[in-house]
Amino acid sequence: MDLKNRLSESESPYLREAARQPVHWQTFSDEAFNVAKELDRPILLDIGAVWCHWCHVMDNESYFDAEVAGIINSLFVPVKVDRDQMPDVDARYQTAIGALTGAGGWPLTGFLTPDGRAFYGGTYFPKNDVQGRPGLLSLLPQVAGIFASRRDEVYKSADEIVEYLREYESGIAKPGEPEEKAVESIVKLALDKADNEFGGFGTAPKFFNATALLLLAEEAGRTGDPQSRRVIETTLDRIAEGGVYDQVGGGFHRYSVDRYWHVPHFEKMLYDNSLMLLVYLKAYEFTRKRFYLDIAKRTAAWIAGPMRSPEGPFYAHIDADVGPHDDGSYWTWTENEARQLLANEEFSAAAQYFDIRKNPGDTHELPERNVLRIAVSPAAIADQLRKTEEDVVALISSAREKLLNARNHRKAPFIDKTVFADRNGFAISALVESSLVLRERSYLEAAEGASRFIIDRMMDKRGKVAHAFSGKSVVYGGLLDDQVYFGISLLDLFDVNRNDAYLAAAEKIAEVLIDDFEDKDRGGFFDRPVDSKGEGLLSAKKKPIDDAPTPSGNSGAAILFDRLFAATENRLYYEKADRTLKAFAGGAGAFGIFVANLGRALRLHLALRKAVK
Repeated sequence: MDLKNRLSESESPYLREAARQPVHWQTFSDEAFNVAKELDRPILLDIGAVWCHWCHVMDNESYFDAEVAGIINSLFVPVKVDRDQMPDVDARYQTAIGALTGAGGWPLTGFLTPDGRAFYGGTYFPKNDVQGRPGLLSLLPQVAGIFASRRDEVYKSADEIVEYLREYESGIAKPGEPEEKAVESIVKLALDKADNEFGGFGTAPKFFNATALLLLAEEAGRTGDPQSRRVIETTLDRIAEGGVYDQVGGGFHRYSVDRYWHVPHFEKMLYDNSLMLLVYLKAYEFTRKRFYLDIAKRTAAWIAGPMRSPEGPFYAHIDADVGPHDDGSYWTWTENEARQLLANEEFSAAAQYFDIRKNPGDTHELPERNVLRIAVSPAAIADQLRKTEEDVVALISSAREKLLNARNHRKAPFIDKTVFADRNGFAISALVESSLVLRERSYLEAAEGASRFIIDRMMDKRGKVAHAFSGKSVVYGGLLDDQVYFGISLLDLFDVNRNDAYLAAAEKIAEVLIDDFEDKDRGGFFDRPVDSKGEGLLSAKKKPIDDAPTPSGNSGAAILFDRLFAATENRLYYEKADRTLKAFAGGAGAFGIFVANLGRALRLHLALRKAVK
C-alpha cells in the first residue's frame, strides 16, 4: 500500500506547514488506524501547534530531512495532530506518555500500537543523539525493532497505560459533599506554592496559572485576606514589570523561561490574555492601583484590536517567531535600533526605564537583543535626568509609541485566525468586564459581535457549539469547554444588557450539556459527547477537573448551571451544579492550584445554597 502526505487540504495551519515534508503524514482518523492495522506497523504520533517553537525546530531539523523521512515512511504510519484543534486527543496522549516517560508538552512524540495505544514516547527528539538525548536516526529503528520482536511486551505496556488512564480518572473524580473546607484547602495550597519574592507559583519556567490568580484575587477582594492580597500584588506587579508582558504593544506572552518574569517564550495566546485581563481587573477593584488599570486597558485594546477578526470573533494566537532560526526578533530590540529610532531625550529615559543595554544576553541565539522590561521608576529617572516625573512619563510614552510603530513595520509572526469557541468565550467575558470597569462601551460591542458570529456560524439548531471554525466552515465538533465557556460568556452579556436572547442561547447550551455530555451514572460531564466514537485513546472516557491551562470544563459547568439558576430560579440548574460538584468534591482539597476553578465553583455554589435553603 502506497502512503502519501495527506495534509495539504487540512484546515489546520500546523498541519498545512507539514504538507511539504517528505514524511507521509496522515491525519488522526479511522483511516490512519486502519492503514496501520493493515500494514501491521506502529504509529508515530506527532502532536504540536503552529505557535510551538520546538515543534518548528523538530519539523525543520528532522521531518524535513529525507533520511529521517525515509525511515519513518518505511517503518511507521505517521500521524500528525494539531493540539489546538483536537485538545481531546492531546489531553489523553499527554497523560499516557507522561505516565510512560515522565515527559510532557509540545511537540509530543508518541509511539503507538496500530490501534492507537501508547507504548513509548517523549517530547522533542533531535535528529542525532545529543548529550544523552536519543536522536530519531537511532531511536526510530530501535522502536520499530522492539515492536516487531517483543510484541507481547509492547501490548502489555500499552494495556497498562490504558488501565492507568482509567485509574487516573477515577482518582480525580472522588465524590463528596461540597464544603467550605475544600475551598480553604485549595486556597492554602495555592498560597503555600506561591513565590513570595517574585510572584507566581513555583520556579522556572513560570506559567501564569491565571485561574489560581483569579481565585486568590476573589478571595482577597471578598475577605481582605492579607496573604492572598500580598501574593496577588507581588505577582501582578512583577508580571507587569517583566518582559513576559509586552511593554510596547500590550498583552502577555505565554510564559517566562526564568523565575523573574524577564525572558518569555514570545507566543501570545488569546486565552492567557483574556484570563489575565480578568485578574488585573479584579485586582484593580480592591487595590485601586492605577498601574493595574493601565495594564488592563492595554491588554483589552490588544484583544479587541489586532486579535479581532473583521467578522467579529477573536483569533487564536500569534506566533513567537518569524522563522525556524529566529529567537523573538520581532519582539526585541538592540540598543542601536532603539538609539536610532528615538530622540536623545526619549532614548535616555527609555533606555533606563526598559533596561536597554548593548549586550543584555536575554535571548540565546541573538544575545544583543533586549527583552524590554520595567527596570526603574519614572521618579528615579526624573531625579537622574533632572526632569519632572511628568516629563519622564511623557518621554517614555512617546518612545513606546515610536517603538510600536516601528515594530508594526517589521515582518510579523504568523497569526492563527482559527476561531475557537471556548477561547472566544474567555475573551467575551473579559471584554464585558472591561467595558464595566474601564467604562468603555466599544469593548461590550466587540464582545457582542463575537457572540453573534458564534451563534450564527458555530451553533446548531439544538444549541450545540462547535469547537473550531476556520475560513468558511466548522472544522471540529464541539467539546465540553466550548459549551461551558461560551455559555458563561452569554450570561455575562445578559447580566449587562438584559437581552433575553443571550439567556435563551445559554439555556439551549445547558440542554446540550445535559443530553450529550453528562455522566448519568456518577455525575459530572465528559469532555466529548457521550455517544461520540473515537480512534486510539479517544475511546477512554475523561471528565476533566484540572485547569490545564484553562479553567476545567466540569468546574465551569457547575458555574454555568449555578448562574443559570440565579438568572431563572429554575431549580433543575441548581441540582445539576450540585450533582456536578458532588462528583469531585471528595478530592477537591488535595490538588491546590490545579483545581482553582473548582474552588471558585464551590464558593459560588455554597453562597447559593444559603439562598436555596
